[in-house]
Amino acid sequence: MSRHQVGALRPFLSVLIIISTLFFLVFLKMEVRRIGYSVLVETRQYKALRDEYRHQVMTYAQMTQPDRVRNFAVSQLTLSEARNGQIIQLSAPGLVFIQ
Repeated sequence: MSRHQVGALRPFLSVLIIISTLFFLVFLKMEVRRIGYSVLVETRQYKALRDEYRHQVMTYAQMTQPDRVRNFAVSQLTLSEARNGQIIQLSAPGLVFIQ
């Protein structure tokens, strides 16, 4: 190529570089928006799952209160409460505690 041909291509190449740079910047901004939206969606989902977990922990704590378990055992399972002087035998053989 001669110098004259290279000189004629310079304006075209500079415009091509500017346009490609602008397209690249627009692409980067679109990616930032897309990733930001994904983070927003994931954050909302995380908060919903965290709230559901907290609700389940509170429900579990309410269900396993000692008074509630005792009332359920007495009313539904027909168990009687232990009295003074009763012997409570555990599952290990020969292991007996007097109350």
